[in-house]
Amino acid sequence: MNLTLSLIGRPNVGKSTLFNRLVGRRASLVHDEPGLTRDRIYADASFDNREFLLIDTGGIDPDNDENIMRSIKNQAQIAIAESDAILFMVDGKAGLLPADREIAQQLRTTQKPVYLVVNKTESDFGKASASEFYELGFNHLFPISAAHGQGLDDLFEVVYADLPAEALAEAGALAQAEEGLEALNLAIIGKPNAGKSSFVNKLLGEERLLVSPEPGTTLDAVDEEITYHGKVFRLIDTAGIRRKRSIFKDTEKMAVSASLGALDRAQVALLLIDATEGITEQDLKIASFVDKKSKAVVIVVNKWDLSRNLELNAEKFALHIREKMPFLAYAPILFASALTGRNLFDVLEVALEVAEAYVKRVPTSQVNKMLEQAVAVHQPPIVQGRRLKFFYGTQVSVAPPTFLFSVNEKSGIHFSYERFLMNRIRDAFEFKGSPIRLVFRDRS
Repeated sequence: MNLTLSLIGRPNVGKSTLFNRLVGRRASLVHDEPGLTRDRIYADASFDNREFLLIDTGGIDPDNDENIMRSIKNQAQIAIAESDAILFMVDGKAGLLPADREIAQQLRTTQKPVYLVVNKTESDFGKASASEFYELGFNHLFPISAAHGQGLDDLFEVVYADLPAEALAEAGALAQAEEGLEALNLAIIGKPNAGKSSFVNKLLGEERLLVSPEPGTTLDAVDEEITYHGKVFRLIDTAGIRRKRSIFKDTEKMAVSASLGALDRAQVALLLIDATEGITEQDLKIASFVDKKSKAVVIVVNKWDLSRNLELNAEKFALHIREKMPFLAYAPILFASALTGRNLFDVLEVALEVAEAYVKRVPTSQVNKMLEQAVAVHQPPIVQGRRLKFFYGTQVSVAPPTFLFSVNEKSGIHFSYERFLMNRIRDAFEFKGSPIRLVFRDRS
């Protein structure tokens, strides 16, 4: 997709609201609290059946020189450099502010088309008051309402008219070519400061996401794509999931909700554990989220470059994980370092194997052969004076792999025998990193 537009402006002018409307989903967090968006967020967007790449950025506050704000400004500058055109958003209700003037001055030096978008002008009075923004000196001014979708036709009619016809044609051709290239969605989850954003940055080879010792730097779930050995991986960086009793702000609740939503979009979860802290209560809680959502998973012990100083042993650490997380006993464990890059691409290779297992289908004949051998090794229990019988088994769905077994008395299936069957399925068909579901049905 060749055409790229970026949304630039002060905090809380409605950039994320417009971003979500054009993308067609809640890809960026929206709240009255300013400064919610921090990283650059990319998504495929469209208007009037024409597609483009849209970049949402954090709000620029020229007067704020804190570390986080400096990083946000840097992220916005990168977005501007990557864009073909800029949608400069201002707040029609708040009126023209000194910060708007300073941002406008910076944008005039970019030598790129800038479209001044005056948001929150739903009323006739709002549209009339938008004229004060002509003072900023841009040729194009568009009163809109991102919340209600008003004024977007006029905006994009001019944006599309200004673009060379060959650019739009190339964008359409690239979009068609990309349709057949399906990405593997990987949700990188873990508690705050486990190194999730550093992990993504190292794979991308650039400081794409904000990294700070301050917990809660990442709020949105941010998608980034990387191609490795001909396979496209979509890396979904998520906010650190804190303990419930530690969450006080609405924005933190929204960030955690976005992280759990990222799990729903992913085929595989990469559960990052901080090697310097060991297995914490919150790690177990996050692991239980993965288990409840029945997602394929790879456990990644990050910051392993510090293992020698901390006198950590990989074998003992892995055993500790197995003891603490028996419900994820099927998950492979890798030791990596987002700082040095150790084993990061091994994680992608294992994630691909796990994703394939997550959608693997086993022929019914092989399922029944396995069932016959399992019953021969370990006979089912006697229920109410008669032996529990299995008539047949078959796989009925994938993601996760789900097996149906027809029996004479499903109430007689004890959890220990269900676990035995699950282990036999894993031994026979190697569902690496994937959960398995078993369903029992009475023959009658």
